[in-house]
Formats: sequence, structure tokens, C-alpha cells
Amino acid sequence: MTHTSTSPNYQILASLDIGRRQVELEGFGLVQKQSDLATSVAQAVARHPLLKKYFRVLTSRDLIDACHRETGSPMPLRDGLAALAAAWQDDEFVVDPSRLTLDISRTGIDGDTFRHRYLADEHGIQVNKTSRNTVLFMTNIGTSRSAVAYLIEVLVKLAESFHEAGMLEEGAGTGPVAAATPPLPDFSRFADRFRRDPLSPDGDIRAAYFASYKSGSTTYVSGDELSGMLRAGRVVVSAGFVTPYPPGFPILVPGQVITSQTVEFMAALDTREIHGFDPERGYRVFAGEDPAASGVQRPRDSEEEAGETVLTSAL
Repeated sequence: MTHTSTSPNYQILASLDIGRRQVELEGFGLVQKQSDLATSVAQAVARHPLLKKYFRVLTSRDLIDACHRETGSPMPLRDGLAALAAAWQDDEFVVDPSRLTLDISRTGIDGDTFRHRYLADEHGIQVNKTSRNTVLFMTNIGTSRSAVAYLIEVLVKLAESFHEAGMLEEGAGTGPVAAATPPLPDFSRFADRFRRDPLSPDGDIRAAYFASYKSGSTTYVSGDELSGMLRAGRVVVSAGFVTPYPPGFPILVPGQVITSQTVEFMAALDTREIHGFDPERGYRVFAGEDPAASGVQRPRDSEEEAGETVLTSAL
């Protein structure tokens, strides 16, 4: 009964049956074609003299530590389906061959600008994800050879324009974008106020989240002010989530102690979208050096009063 409705849409139901039939009868061939087309793009970038001067398709060696790749092949599909099957069977992590991560750092252009200005606005190519130095191309069973040929043609045109403008930096991979990118900061720690056990790194995000809503418990500080506070040795605790897109996951959570590495990473970002960060007011943090000084008590519900604790690991 969980799959029934009083007002079923028979067009959707019929499309499900058609899709199931297509997977059963044509699925292997469609996925193989999709993977082959993605591989052809990677090969074109690696072989074309101008493309490989500015672009590089990242492989397993770039994205996955060797300890997680028992087979050791950078691109298993190039070695045949048997090698790909072995990688999926034995390796801890495998790069999806239908997706291509293109390193653009040698162009000196960040991923967001490359995505919107050079691909979408000038050539009508939509890119799913970007980082500061990369763009992600995704193929599917509907990808055609003409679409792949157009993508390669556009990349060649862009490479030619970069070459004419003299945009290539001396030293592959050390252009202005790559050099200005600090490493993604590791999680620091939870403030003592939000740790139940001093021997455990686990913290209570829920307590920190609700504590931040007590009147007067939080304030905003700019990036420069925050850097000065950290240099002075003060402990500053985030009162909310700070999530830049990309990468699309929080680099600060409620109750986390802010470090200089995090501030430097945020200062180097030039993404258009950062949730939880106010460009005018700055970071939302707990007022005072110690959030416990706010006198905020952890709110409790019936489950917690019964002894059930909500903990989030810092690992």
C-alpha cells in the first residue's frame, strides 16, 4: 500500500515501465557508450598539444591516496573492462569513469568564472560542479558524439584564446589560482562548553545551535577582527554553520573553535555563495572568549531528559 495513490499519474507509471525495459534490454550498451564518450574527452585533452598545455583531466592518482587503490591503475577503464571490474572489486575508492574532473589552474581562471563566463555565457555549456581549480563534466546515457565533439571544440577555442592572450603561467600547475589556494582546513575541535567528555573529541552541535539563539549570546566579527583576536590568543567559537559553495560542505559548525587556517581559507575563496557568512557583518560567533560565560543552558527535550544524548563526532 505504500506505493499506491488515490490519484495515480499513469504517464509517470508508464515511463517507469519504459525505463525499466530500457535498463534491462539496452542498459549495458548505453552505459558503455557513455563511458567511452567520457574517455574520448579525457584522451583528447591528454593528446592535443594545446589542450594539454592548459587543461588536465584528473585521475585516480590525483584524487585518491595510493593506500586506497590496490590495483594502482590511474584510469582503469583505459585498461579494459576487466581492469575496471577489478578496481571496483578491490579498491577502496574508484573514480566514476563517466565523470571528468578538469584541472584548469594553468589558465589562471577560477572555476566559478570559467563555468559562468567561458562555458555557460559564451558557449551554452552547463557544468554541474566547480572548485577553485577544477570543473566537473558529467556524461549520461543521452550524451551524444556531437555533444562531446562540441565540448572538445570549445575547449580548443578557449585554449587558443588563452594562448593568444599569453595567459599561461610559468611552471605547470603553479599559476595564480593554484598558488593562492590554501589547503582545505581540518576540523579543529569543539569548544569545551559543548563537550561532555574531555577525553573524547565529540561535541554536541545541537546544544551549540540552540545556545546561539539566546538573546545577546552571539555577535558578528569581520575577518580582520577575527584574525586579530586569534593572533592575540583568544578562543573564538562559531555560532553557526559556514558553508561555501564549492566545496558545498561546512567548514565551520556551531560550537567549533575557529582557527587561523579556516580564516585564511575563507579569505582566499572567491565563490559567489557562502551560506552562514555575512559579507558585511562577518562571522557569527559566541560573544566573549568563553561561550559558557553567556550563561546559556542547554535546552532539553523529553528524549534527552530520558537519557538519550545527541552527539556528533568531530572525526
